[in-house]
Amino acid sequence: MNTIAEVATAVLLLFACWSDIRRMEISNILCAAFAAGGFLFQLAAYGPGRIWWTIGGFAAGAIPFFLLYAVRGLGAGDVKWFAAYGVWAGAAATLELAVYSLLFAGGIAALLLMLKLPVLRNWALRLDWPWGAHPVRAGKGAKFPFMLAVAPAYALLALNVG
Repeated sequence: MNTIAEVATAVLLLFACWSDIRRMEISNILCAAFAAGGFLFQLAAYGPGRIWWTIGGFAAGAIPFFLLYAVRGLGAGDVKWFAAYGVWAGAAATLELAVYSLLFAGGIAALLLMLKLPVLRNWALRLDWPWGAHPVRAGKGAKFPFMLAVAPAYALLALNVG
């Protein structure tokens, strides 16, 4: 990714994190604006030969996350966010971010399950949980903003640690 795309995707991530953490929602306008801006940027910077690369990035973000959305694994905003990210970053970077994000999400889910252990349960119940059912009390209903998993994955990849 070039510097403009890196800055654009970082801004996209910051706005999405802020929105997702506050309301468990990522704005359609945010995703549509960034996707449209990405298409225009790719066309202006690289010419019409870049359109298939851009469409591939869009699809790499949209298709796998739409499948997760269809089985209620995440929200529609996450699907749109990854599609918009893919326009800027391309298919390979989008799929790489997807894998790392899902690994982080699995780690968060494991931590939430550990809060149900008797040794941690009383302490965990004192924590406020702003995103619906408290993970200690909820059966399968505990939720967290997926951007909490995307942000550290993005940081790892941006720092070339991953």
